[in-house]
Amino acid sequence: MTETPQFFYPPDYRTIDPWVRTEHVRFHAEDGMPLLGTFHLPESGAPDVVALVMHPRGDFTRHYMAPHLALAGYAVFGCTTRHLHNDADALHERLLVDVAGAMRFLRARGFRKIVMVGNSGGGSLFAYYLSEAKKAPAARSTHAPSGDPVPLATYEMPMPDAFVLVAAHPGEGRFLLERLDPSVVDENDPSAVEPRLDMYDPRNGYVPMHRGASSYSADFLAEFRAAQVARCERIDRRCLEWCEESRYFRAKMKSADSAEERLLAVRRGLPRRYLVIYRTLADPRYLDPTLDPSNRPLGSVFSHGGRDPIAANYGEGLARTMSARGWLSTWSGLRSLARLDRNLPDVELPLLIVYPDADSEIYPSEQDAYVRAAASKDKTFVTVPFTDHYFFAYGKGLEMGDGRERMVRDAVLPWLRERLPV
Repeated sequence: MTETPQFFYPPDYRTIDPWVRTEHVRFHAEDGMPLLGTFHLPESGAPDVVALVMHPRGDFTRHYMAPHLALAGYAVFGCTTRHLHNDADALHERLLVDVAGAMRFLRARGFRKIVMVGNSGGGSLFAYYLSEAKKAPAARSTHAPSGDPVPLATYEMPMPDAFVLVAAHPGEGRFLLERLDPSVVDENDPSAVEPRLDMYDPRNGYVPMHRGASSYSADFLAEFRAAQVARCERIDRRCLEWCEESRYFRAKMKSADSAEERLLAVRRGLPRRYLVIYRTLADPRYLDPTLDPSNRPLGSVFSHGGRDPIAANYGEGLARTMSARGWLSTWSGLRSLARLDRNLPDVELPLLIVYPDADSEIYPSEQDAYVRAAASKDKTFVTVPFTDHYFFAYGKGLEMGDGRERMVRDAVLPWLRERLPV
């Protein structure tokens, strides 16, 4: 009988030690969008080194690393983006403007050194920022994958002094591409299935998680992965068509020869088209531990309470409702530019990569690829054994103490103190 994981649930926020001060602030992105942030500071003193934590849609104002780093003498600034808790229309290219605003705010606040801590989806967000920030303004991206203008050349994009990746996945688009259920035969039907491509069909090697591990053949996996790309391409084509149609009619709004023609252009050009994406949690690695083996248990962090991933695949899923432009920029594994494999070759900062080896969502081969891809001459890879995506201890890790404390104490702080002492 395979052990059923019971520890996958949303991360808590530990009781703040009285020696940690918190300060809530308001600031704005470089284009004026109002944002919120929280400082975690040592009880006394004014540290001149700050760790910046952000996520494309998550609330990192109460990040679990913050109390540990503050008690060690570092300031931590966790802040929101304009798409907090809802990325249905998120353009990563505009999220970079939020990151730039946070960087400018911290420099104006007087911090001597800034370290970007890219946790989970924050890793690919920050790597994309670093890739763009190092370019001359005229060489920066001018449009999102949808064609929407994003004039990054007009904004200041300050550079940090170091970069830390913590349980970072390849980027939301690449992450979803490897979980996009290829057995979907009708994007409007959440239950229609092509059995030949269904990882949840026993004929393909599936075993319900409570009964043990599944086993998928190499031939099935090859066809499965190719079909995931094909499904993403189909969704991308529809989104690109919608975006092109919108641009055409928006242009007609300005050039219409009559009131009737302009009214038609308004009605066709202004609505933002949305799509529903069903079944987005199908990765054979969830159930077959021989694939990219690690210390992870069976299952997915998105199937809370030890449920079989089939429940989340047909249930809540990821990226369920997206605008056409939001899909292309954020969740398309073929069009999104917020990808570590694309952007790490532009990262030359001192780099630390921290990997929890019982994480069901990220895998050893990915971490090896990050180390190889980064242009940094100073790069360090550290494994925190038997911890999950949120650094909760699992299995043998329960005997090693608090996973989060271990991660900060044994991996992050020694690296920081050597490069950015306080």
